[in-house]
Amino acid sequence: MKKYRDWGVSYLKDLEICDDTVSFPSFSILYTATDHTHILIFDNEIHIEPESFYFIPSNSPIQVIGKPKNAVIVWFTIDFFVDHLEFLKYLKTEIFSKNPLGIKIKNTFLEQRYIIRHYYLPTQKEGINKLFSRNILRNLLEFVLIRTLLELNPKMEGYRKDSYEKEVANDLVFILDEEATFKFNVEYYADKLNITKRTLDNAIKSIYGCTTKRFINAKAIQRAKKLLQGTDVPIKNISIDIGFSEESNFSNFFKKHTGTSPRKYREQSLLRNSDLKTTKITEPIK
Repeated sequence: MKKYRDWGVSYLKDLEICDDTVSFPSFSILYTATDHTHILIFDNEIHIEPESFYFIPSNSPIQVIGKPKNAVIVWFTIDFFVDHLEFLKYLKTEIFSKNPLGIKIKNTFLEQRYIIRHYYLPTQKEGINKLFSRNILRNLLEFVLIRTLLELNPKMEGYRKDSYEKEVANDLVFILDEEATFKFNVEYYADKLNITKRTLDNAIKSIYGCTTKRFINAKAIQRAKKLLQGTDVPIKNISIDIGFSEESNFSNFFKKHTGTSPRKYREQSLLRNSDLKTTKITEPIK
């Protein structure tokens, strides 16, 4: 019996499990896409129609009957939502423990082309940052799981809005972490996300309790502090890495938000950590 660890996403045909049995120690979700998909789970044959999600409990042995072309399976550990304890409770009791053979939900809320374009293909790019790939998958899972919870328990309606706002907030974080420099312009990021500035502001306010501008500034300060604390990159270069063309503008920005200058902050950091070894780097720390 083949086993897979941690998390992943793959076409069923690529896992080569059509003639073997597989057991994911973590939770798994089968998305049929355009395929009529047949599986054996605990020797029970189950037919899953196209455009369906099938939720498989952990450690459940499954075998695929036939050779589906487009069906996809996603698997993940409980660690994906370890910081969301109330959500975890619902996942385990309402979805993955409801039926030992798993449960099936018709996909009426997420088009196949959108899943492939925005969630599957980005995780398959060569050299993609593993954390970035993991976060893309987490976004997809959270959206699908919350919509499933709503199907099973209409009382969960409050999660719908939270899910969208969390997704918008996460998407902004991804952009801020992936781009080389910061753009201190909320409209820029709203355009990147294909949403209005107001929608972005509302999402960040709901999730982080502050304005988008303040959140961007905080992320910029966080990156600057890492560079000042643990590297010997010249402050002039750090200012460019953060998004300032002039060192004086960066220094004023940093002092406004921390109460001290970049140079003073670096000196104080070195004094607090007398054994700290700085690292020479050529790219900004994110």
